[in-house]
Amino acid sequence: MKKRVCLYTKPFPEITSYRQMIDLAAEYGIDGVEGFCFMEFAEPDAEAAKEIRAYADSKGVVFPCFSVYINLVGNDTDKMVQKLKGYADVASILGSPFLHHTIACEFANPDNILPRKEELFEKGVCAVRQVYDYCETIGIKAIYEEQGYLFNGVEGFGRFLSEVDRDIRMVADFGNIYQAGDTPEEFFSAFADKFVHAHIKDVTITDTNATGEGLLTLSDKYMNQAVVGKGEVAISSCVDILEKSGFEGYYGVEYGAVSKAEFDKVMEFVLSVCD
Repeated sequence: MKKRVCLYTKPFPEITSYRQMIDLAAEYGIDGVEGFCFMEFAEPDAEAAKEIRAYADSKGVVFPCFSVYINLVGNDTDKMVQKLKGYADVASILGSPFLHHTIACEFANPDNILPRKEELFEKGVCAVRQVYDYCETIGIKAIYEEQGYLFNGVEGFGRFLSEVDRDIRMVADFGNIYQAGDTPEEFFSAFADKFVHAHIKDVTITDTNATGEGLLTLSDKYMNQAVVGKGEVAISSCVDILEKSGFEGYYGVEYGAVSKAEFDKVMEFVLSVCD
């Protein structure tokens, strides 16, 4: 398998710009950086996108996807939709074929969300249609991953795909599915022909929230971030499922290490799996 690996999110604290991300990708021998709504892109910025695109082109680095963390089911849905349209323009300038964005970001406690499930689900679906349709007009695709309590799981995401009534392509996220009580193997197998991008991450599942940073799952356990390759996710098996299904996208490495030395080890593992 070709090493279709890209950097995603901040790999370690010393990285503070996209030029550094691009240089780091070249150091690891990969040709991809996934954009995200931080650093120069804390807000949509077309001029910054033009400058960063020029630098990436000079280094032979591409942007296979641009991702945005956003809440479309809160009190500012119209404002957030307009913001996503701005990020879609940024993605297009960067040469990315895909804009990926979250839908509902209330991750902490299902008790605050599930009583309003139908209302919030429909609100998210309507907002997604607007973003998706705008992306179509500028020649890119809006793509989606399993996420949170509403748009997650084999059943929940299947309902989303049906109700949004668009030709949705997907991000294969290796960890989010545990919040719905399913496994990535189940999710990847269920939607095997729809994945065009992936996020490699790892998690541990615990009975109690010992660290204080775990996310409560629908199976009443806690999902915690883990060093990639050290947690519950059978990463090699998940990659194998995707590759056998004909997946041709990039694997974005979603992990924030405490140091470059730690991230070097994560990249060594990821590159060995994606080989």
